[in-house]
Amino acid sequence: MRKMQLKRHSKTAVRSTKKQPATDKKNIAAGSLPKFDLTIAVLSWRQPKTLRNTLESYRRNGLLDMVKQKLIFFNQVTSEDLKIAEEYGFEVIADKNNIGIGLPYQQLLQRATSKYFMFLENDFMLIEEAQTTAQRLQQAVDLLENGVDAVRFRHRYHYGDPSNYLRNVWSGKLDKTIPTLEWISLYEDPSLLTDVIQKQELPGQDVFITTSQYGHYTNNPCMYKREFISKLILPVKFCRHDVIENNISELWDRGNFRVAAGTGLFKHHPLEFSGSAFSEKKRIKLPIKNWTHYIIRLGMRRNVFNCFLLQFLPMIFKINLNIADKFMINFSLGRYESV
Repeated sequence: MRKMQLKRHSKTAVRSTKKQPATDKKNIAAGSLPKFDLTIAVLSWRQPKTLRNTLESYRRNGLLDMVKQKLIFFNQVTSEDLKIAEEYGFEVIADKNNIGIGLPYQQLLQRATSKYFMFLENDFMLIEEAQTTAQRLQQAVDLLENGVDAVRFRHRYHYGDPSNYLRNVWSGKLDKTIPTLEWISLYEDPSLLTDVIQKQELPGQDVFITTSQYGHYTNNPCMYKREFISKLILPVKFCRHDVIENNISELWDRGNFRVAAGTGLFKHHPLEFSGSAFSEKKRIKLPIKNWTHYIIRLGMRRNVFNCFLLQFLPMIFKINLNIADKFMINFSLGRYESV
């Protein structure tokens, strides 16, 4: 990888952002949604039902009308994929093979023309209504124009399953006492705030801001200036099936970029395949289609006990508790839900 000329910040501690204009969603009337100079770039691979559900959530909640450009990359493209893309007005880039994530990400960036860029995978559905979506996109633009480099958009309360960060904390692989943007954002515990992670109150949401040392790179929904993310991603020499994080995590961590996380907009919600982390442990050996389920997780210190019961019920309830850093309860009722 050639040396990249990316901006750095001299101080480790996060500086306060400039005061943002008050973006009140009550002032964003229905039928007068703003248009953002934003490209949304979706990556999809052989999940037409999930893709249609996701794109319909974008249309239903106004996102498709708010953005300047809509791109989609299909791995192992099918005629059904092309039909769905045309229905929702997306420009298509495709490959007859599955070439992973990194190479498609680069092709999407090269095709993008907007000032701002958001990479999305086909199972991140939009769960907030249009006015809230518009408000949070505008706040992200304001943050990016005032020194922030990346704004995360995975939902704080309805993040879907799996949450790799929480799974690693509960299993003992990560220490929650180490300050990270993930833990602060998910639990909103003021006692966890440090001189490197700060809180900013905006209309309708609280936003936590830190450096990239504490807000690690993620493929989850994030919004950037296209120029910034292009300098980071395009020089990387990806191979087929490369995981992006493995190629840029070191560069990201030492880049001292500024990363923000608010309440978010998107929930990880696959339909064709189980979204549960249990599948990685071989506790689910076959894909589960058109089902919903209960998840109950109980943990004592480093041990986590999982119960998985299939049901035909919609999501109606959630509990997420971590008691004295010793006892954890994570209960949910609904399809591929973990909150």
